[in-house]
Amino acid sequence: MGRKSRYGLIALGVALAVAIGAGAWGYSRLEPYARIGATYIAKQDCSCLFVEGRSQASCAAEFKPDIDRFKVSIDRAGLPDSAKVTTRIAVFSGQATYARGYGCAVSR
Repeated sequence: MGRKSRYGLIALGVALAVAIGAGAWGYSRLEPYARIGATYIAKQDCSCLFVEGRSQASCAAEFKPDIDRFKVSIDRAGLPDSAKVTTRIAVFSGQATYARGYGCAVSR
């Protein structure tokens, strides 16, 4: 192996180590914001759907284009007394629960 290719391989290894380290640093720095975002969208979507009585399309329009990054799950099984909205982005999630007479509250 020539001297040039050896230095190229070392530079590639260093660049890879820096990229992995930056990724881990970025993950830990972004985690709280991802959780807050998921929880915020769950709470706002819950209130929009079950307190205001609007359609999912109308509620989602308020968060465009950000909501497209989230997976929104709506559990209407307990209606009219209760319901649940869960949002996920990657491995982070937020949840809000609706209770008739009380509105929506963050539940996770």
